[in-house]
Amino acid sequence: MPDVLTVSIFDWMCVCDAVSPPIRSSDPLIARPATYGKQTVHRPIRVIGGVPNARTCLLHQKLQLLNCCIKRALESSNTLSENSSEEEFFDCLDDEDADDTAWNRPTGRLSRLENATLKNGAPLYIPKTQDPAPKTEDQLEEDAELMVRLGDDAKASELRARMMSASLLSDMEAFKAANPGAELCDFVRWYSPRDWKPDDGGSLGDRMLLPGNPWIETWDVARPVSAARQRRLFDETREAEQVIHFLRSRSVSAVVELLLPAILKAGAIKAITEGAVGTNSSIGSLDKRRTYEIAARELFDAELEVCKSKCVRKVLGNSVEGQPLDVSGRTRILNAMGGNLPAPSKREFILRVKDSVGPQIMRAALSHEMTIVGAFTERIVCL
Repeated sequence: MPDVLTVSIFDWMCVCDAVSPPIRSSDPLIARPATYGKQTVHRPIRVIGGVPNARTCLLHQKLQLLNCCIKRALESSNTLSENSSEEEFFDCLDDEDADDTAWNRPTGRLSRLENATLKNGAPLYIPKTQDPAPKTEDQLEEDAELMVRLGDDAKASELRARMMSASLLSDMEAFKAANPGAELCDFVRWYSPRDWKPDDGGSLGDRMLLPGNPWIETWDVARPVSAARQRRLFDETREAEQVIHFLRSRSVSAVVELLLPAILKAGAIKAITEGAVGTNSSIGSLDKRRTYEIAARELFDAELEVCKSKCVRKVLGNSVEGQPLDVSGRTRILNAMGGNLPAPSKREFILRVKDSVGPQIMRAALSHEMTIVGAFTERIVCL
């Protein structure tokens, strides 16, 4: 964890803050390294790969999204270079079956789906599909707010269903291209097996037959187009530009707030490795800033306890708590005090006696005055 890019950026900010003049913008901190990573496509940003992980901080998600853009750009450039010398040209056909021949030519097949067949008896092939568009936490929140703002009328419901079925439409078109003559029940058999029945060579489940099912409407408008010829669900160029704009428009204080989750986690990991006791406490119903304040305070307390423990260990060494110090322990204490112990400011004596009645304790403290405190026990028999 401490070696990830988000922590390195925080270290970089601390160094920049110590020089003159002080930093005024986040551009040299994040946007320029991120722009460099985008321009030099062969060198992705140093973060954990994969789609944005919602369990990480927003800054880490943005860098992961930028890595996804770089990866997609690399794949696209490799695909173009491989297909540049393999362009296919088809002459126009004069007969009436020209359109039928073009639409019925299977394209974009990935593999055979075991021994499954279409309802017409042809083998069922799994199509090559587009990967879903990766989204960060703030993008998912924007999508959810947009769905709420659309309202509840029929037109809003239709628009909401169309927005949510973009990936479904892409998969349906790819399936039609890979399996000419396929029906909706064939697609459901591959895409959602629980909604498919094996009756009469295959039929739709009860849920798919409900009125207003968007799957039926989407299947009717889907055309047989392979994933390679479809409009991209994820535009890596546009998404990368949005990430760069997001990072470049942040102020220094906003960047620090983005880095706080990563810094607090790195500090917690460091404190635990140094001997602090880890807890599983969770904070709910609080805003983000208040949560950061509580976490920072708990981390400060843990760091203080670790420092005290390390100091005691350094002075006392391996001496057993509650036992007299050995020679090496006394030597370490003398060295810590500069070689000589200071003059005592107070002397304390404790007398303990345990007889047949019970424990008897008396304490005497001698300084510029004398204080005596006693705790005695006597047996009283009540008749």
